[in-house]
Amino acid sequence: MLKNLVVYASETGNTKKLAEEIFSILPSSMGEKDIVNVRSWNGKLDAENYFVGFWANRGSCSLEIIDLLSSLQHRNIALFGTCGMGNTDKYYASLEQNACVWISDSNNYLGSYFCQGQMQDAIREKYESYRGLKSDSKIDLILSYFDESLNHPDRTDMLKAHMFIENCIKKIQSLTLV
Repeated sequence: MLKNLVVYASETGNTKKLAEEIFSILPSSMGEKDIVNVRSWNGKLDAENYFVGFWANRGSCSLEIIDLLSSLQHRNIALFGTCGMGNTDKYYASLEQNACVWISDSNNYLGSYFCQGQMQDAIREKYESYRGLKSDSKIDLILSYFDESLNHPDRTDMLKAHMFIENCIKKIQSLTLV
C-alpha cells in the first residue's frame, strides 16, 4: 500500500496543475507516493492518505470523484480543487460541504483547499452572446469573473497549496501519535 496518493479530475488542466504541485510538495520522508487521473484510477492503487482534487461541477464534484470518495474507508482524506466562477470563501465552503457528503465517517478528514482556475474562451463567448437578451450589468459581472480567472491558478494559489499540504501533514502526524 502506498503512503500517499494524489487523485484528481481535471477538464481544462487547472486542477491537474494543482495536483502536480501538491504531488511535488509531499515529502519523500512521508513514504511512497503516486499521482493519477481519476479516469485512470481503477481502484488497484491504495494509500493511507488520499489527496483528492476536482474541478467545480455545478457546485460539487464529478461522479468519478463521488465514486472514489464513497469507496474509501479508514483513510486520511484531503480535498482540493479549482473553479472558474465563484471565487469566494463562501463558494469554496459550499464545494467542500457538497463533496464531504460522500466521505464515510470511518475516514479522517484533513480539510480542503480551493482556488480559482482559468475558464475556457467558449464561456466568454457564450456570455457575450447574451448581450441585449439579458441584463448587461449581470453579463459584465460574469465577464469580470472570466477576466479575473485568466492567470489562475497562479503562484499565490500554489503557495497557498503548500501551506494547505503542510497543515495536512501535521494532522496526519498527529493522528499517528494517537
